[in-house]
Amino acid sequence: MTLAIWLGLALLDGATNDWPRFRGPNGSGLSAARNLPSEFGKSNLAWKVEVPGGTSSPIVVGGRAYLSGFEKDDRLVMALDLKTGGLLWKRALAKERTEAANPLNGPATPTPVSDGKDVYVFFPEIGLVSYDRAGKLRWKTSLGSFHSVQGLAASPVVVDGMVVLLIDQTRDSYAAAFDAKSGKQRWKAERGGTVLGGYSTPVVYRPRQGPAQVIVFGATETTGYQAATGEKLWWANGLALGPASSPSVVGGTLFASEPAGTDMETPYSVFLGMDKNKDGKIERSEIAGDGMMRLLMGVDASNGNNDGVFEELEWRAFEASGKARGGLVALELGGRGDITKSAIRWRAMKSIPYLTSSLIYDGVVYLIRDGGILASYDAGTGKVIKEARLEGAIDKYYAQPVAGDGKLYLVSENGKLSTVKAGGEWERLSVHDLEEPAYATPALTDGRVIVRTRKALYCFGQ
Repeated sequence: MTLAIWLGLALLDGATNDWPRFRGPNGSGLSAARNLPSEFGKSNLAWKVEVPGGTSSPIVVGGRAYLSGFEKDDRLVMALDLKTGGLLWKRALAKERTEAANPLNGPATPTPVSDGKDVYVFFPEIGLVSYDRAGKLRWKTSLGSFHSVQGLAASPVVVDGMVVLLIDQTRDSYAAAFDAKSGKQRWKAERGGTVLGGYSTPVVYRPRQGPAQVIVFGATETTGYQAATGEKLWWANGLALGPASSPSVVGGTLFASEPAGTDMETPYSVFLGMDKNKDGKIERSEIAGDGMMRLLMGVDASNGNNDGVFEELEWRAFEASGKARGGLVALELGGRGDITKSAIRWRAMKSIPYLTSSLIYDGVVYLIRDGGILASYDAGTGKVIKEARLEGAIDKYYAQPVAGDGKLYLVSENGKLSTVKAGGEWERLSVHDLEEPAYATPALTDGRVIVRTRKALYCFGQ
């Protein structure tokens, strides 16, 4: 069966008006929605509402949009009427501690998830919480503290009555499943700590035979766990070093991406601004910030002599360890044990973005990277079909690309919302300026595109 046919079946099986998690149905970035707009502006702006701080993405379930955010020490969850944008409820929980994070990856980065009835939200400074449709707090499971370099960003996913969360960090990493009714832990799979940690959201794979799997695109190792028990079924090494993008499953193939080898190189000189005594080394007392401390001391421990001093040779050794990693990879699923050598169908190594994920739509893989460069690849072979700039949207990109109704939607850091006609020889259709920064991934539902900027939530369409 061809990849394109597999994709069509996947879309039909998951056809729904809902966008229930980060990157939509099973994290694919794809929607079966129809009548999605090709252009944006005042003429088709259904509503716009102010929202609190946060870079989490909106989800759409049962005629409602759900969103998380923060105001001072409060961590917020909101429910909005999809037709009008009217606030149905807003709930606040006080943070329980402070977690260090990159400024662009703050207290409300993980996106909520819904099972179609209830909503589940992960706040790194609180833990995992659940609300019912009426906004009643069902349960709260405290988690942490954590040891992340950039701050935790992976969103929870729902599978078979459980909420699964990935915590990839510098030490004490794990994947865990929690009962959706009670919040009690059902299983926990310990994972090795890494220097960079990971920021990728898992996906679910349901093979034609065998149990459902939770697939983690993790730091140093991509892993398939049995969803019901957490048993480690298979693994592949060398696909990533500290992934920020999230994978997609199409039929029996996993697509995942991270910059390869030298694309991730950073000169040692960038750290010398911390070198107060100008000896060419960075001592623990000279390091500013928890995240930087975890990174540099992690390199000292894993690639050096663990003496509390970060040196150039240690950094070079760390980067050398990642040279054979990364790329845009198509991994054949269905194996057991170590599938590193047997399962890679193809691998593209050049010009792969770090923060944005691959999008697979009708047999074509799309990647958007900084500079507004959109590339399309044949999903069966990895061959580049077209690579060009999105005129009018030459910018940085943090939001993930999404697609539906024959169109791709991309949002740049400075709020340029682009519409692209899907296909290997893709065509730009329109660019609309939202005039403020945007980091969240759009949500698609029939006739509507929901976009979050730094200050507002927009609904375009019918």
